[in-house]
Amino acid sequence: MDDAKAGNDARERLEAVLDGLEAAVYAADARNGEILFANRSFRALHGADTVGLVLHGLVVPLPERGDYRVDPRGLGVDDVPCELFDGELPQPRTGRWYHVREQAMRWVDGRVVRLGIATDITDRKETAETARRQEERISRTARLITMGEMASMLAHEINQPLSAIVNYCNGCAARMQAGADARELLPAIQKAAAQAERAGKIIRRIREFVKKSEPRRTAVPVAAILDEALAFAEIDARRRNMRLVVDIAPGLPDVRADRIMIEQVVLNLVRNGFDAMKDASGEECTLTVRAWARDERLVEIAVIDRGHGISEENRECLFQPFFTTKDDGMGMGLAICRSVVELHDGRLAVESNPEGGTIFTFTLPVEEAVRE
Repeated sequence: MDDAKAGNDARERLEAVLDGLEAAVYAADARNGEILFANRSFRALHGADTVGLVLHGLVVPLPERGDYRVDPRGLGVDDVPCELFDGELPQPRTGRWYHVREQAMRWVDGRVVRLGIATDITDRKETAETARRQEERISRTARLITMGEMASMLAHEINQPLSAIVNYCNGCAARMQAGADARELLPAIQKAAAQAERAGKIIRRIREFVKKSEPRRTAVPVAAILDEALAFAEIDARRRNMRLVVDIAPGLPDVRADRIMIEQVVLNLVRNGFDAMKDASGEECTLTVRAWARDERLVEIAVIDRGHGISEENRECLFQPFFTTKDDGMGMGLAICRSVVELHDGRLAVESNPEGGTIFTFTLPVEEAVRE
């Protein structure tokens, strides 16, 4: 009698503890799924007492038989306790998500049961998904803003080859009307074709830069990344009467990167450097982009300006979203740059330039090192 009373007391204490949990808790016979216990939260999900019902088909989602680490139907008292399942599952009827964890154990009456805890994580999943979508929108908006600021410069750059094509074509037409030999027109036609190709490259760069796509990391030469990114920056440099110097160490290995994303990082850092030097003059109006092998696993790229520099106070907040020192800035450029670099398993850092100004550096993994 004393043993029976002690057993009942133990069961009551256990059920009281489980009833106080916000997560849905259930215990079901491991062999046939009959519910032996359901706490308050589990009962609330189903609107009634579920003891005696079969577990499958109820609101709380359950793993498929093949998802279990071991088949609970074949477990004996000597096989428990043991972990059965730990994962996130959707409930198709309600659309809600649960973190479900099941463990096989010996119940108070001696039977082997599946003790399950199902925690509703729908809000957390939705928050994470909202944050991911917001980050995508911000990243895309940042690209569009960058392109919007450069629209007039790009229009001027495209207008040059188009004007040259018109002039070559008009010249050819005039010479043909004057009876010129067709062979004499070949150099002008070839020059017009070259200018058309140049305009096409500029347009392709714009399309690749602003289009939305998933990251595609491949083996890319560092020189190719910098050539494409700095083709835009050189336009900006000429407009601002600044000098852009590129110093790429010879024989650099390919890096593992999404080309378009890293071009965006380089362009953003370069344009920030130009903005920092807007009040500079003479040799101080020089911005240097340098690339070298940091070691056998990393390539490092530096953007070095001779501008006004960054205070220690501002440097601590520099990569925080929405922090900006510009009157018309969004404060997202450097935050996105750091996210992109870290997505590539690299590191973005800032330090003072001993000659005045600021040095931004970031690393990218070498393709061969990634394969090892």
